[in-house]
Amino acid sequence: MSLFDIRNPYISITAFYALNLPEYSMRPHRHPHCEIMYVTKGSCLIHVNNQEFRLKEQQFIFLNADILHQLSIPEGNPCSILNLEFSCLQSKTDICLAELHAQSPAFAKFCNYSEEYFAGNDTDHLGYSLKDLINQLRNGVPHKNNVRNLSDIYTPDQRCTIRLLFQRMMLELTKSVLNHNKNTGMLYLRIARDYISSHLTEEIRIPQLAEHAGINKSYLQSLFSKYMNCTITDYINQKRLEHSVFLLVNSSLSITDVAFQSGYNSRQHFGSTFEKYYGMSPRAYRQLNGKNMNPSTGEDYYYIGENGVWTNIPLTKSPKD
Repeated sequence: MSLFDIRNPYISITAFYALNLPEYSMRPHRHPHCEIMYVTKGSCLIHVNNQEFRLKEQQFIFLNADILHQLSIPEGNPCSILNLEFSCLQSKTDICLAELHAQSPAFAKFCNYSEEYFAGNDTDHLGYSLKDLINQLRNGVPHKNNVRNLSDIYTPDQRCTIRLLFQRMMLELTKSVLNHNKNTGMLYLRIARDYISSHLTEEIRIPQLAEHAGINKSYLQSLFSKYMNCTITDYINQKRLEHSVFLLVNSSLSITDVAFQSGYNSRQHFGSTFEKYYGMSPRAYRQLNGKNMNPSTGEDYYYIGENGVWTNIPLTKSPKD
C-alpha cells in the first residue's frame, strides 16, 4: 500500500493545529485520514503499531490512513507541534494532486513509497511550508461544524493560496522522505563502517554493531547489500584481510601475530580464510609480495657532521675517533 493513492487525487483537509503542549497523553486510535506531526520545539513520543519514535526539533512523522498511533508528551517536557490531517478522495475538491503527480517525478516516486508510515528529519523546508499552510487555514477557521469543502468557508483567493501551499508542502514532504532514505542510509552505513575499522582486533557482533549505528540489524544488512554488495560478515572479513595483507607486506611480524592483530582468534582460522579469498596461504603471499624489511645500513655508522654533510664510518670505530 502506498503512502498516497493517486487513484484518489482529491484532498480534503480534515484537521490541523499548531500547539505548545506542556504534557499530553493520547489514547491509541486510528482514523481514515493521512496525518503529519512535526515538532518545532521540545520532543514527544509517537507509538505506531508496535514501534516507538522519539521526535525532536525539526523531525516529523507521516502516517497513512487507518494506522494505529498514539502521541505522548511526558510532564515537564513541553513540546510544540504542527499537525495536519487530510483525506484522499475520488470526489472533486479544490485541491487535486493529479497534476503534481504528472509533473513531478519525485512526487510520483513518493506515491509508490511502500511503507505505511515514516519518521525522519526535515531536510529542507517542510516545517516552514507546513506552518504557512496551517496559518492560512487558521485565517478561515469556520464557526460551524461539518464543513466538507473549502469553498464553504474560504474566498476564491484563499482557496487558491491553500491549494498552492498544500502542493508545496507535499513536495517538501516528498523531498524529506526521499532524501532521508538516501542520506540517512549512507550515514548509518558510515557509522557502522567506522566502528568496524576501529574494532578490527575485537569480536564484532552484528546486533551490537546495528545498535551502535542506531538501527536494527535487518536494515543494516540491507544497507550493506545495497551499497557494498556484500553481507556484514563478508565486509568485516574483507577489512581484516586487507589489514593482514598490509602487515604481511610491510612488517616482519610472525603469521600468528598478523592473525591476532587482524582480528582472528587463531592462526588456523586466519589461514583458511586468507586462502579462500586470495588463493594462497599467508606465508606464500608474503614470499610473493613482501618487501625487504631489513633496516641494516651495513657495517657503517652514519651521522651529520658540523658542516652539515652526511658522514659514514665503520661501526668498529667511534664517531669521535
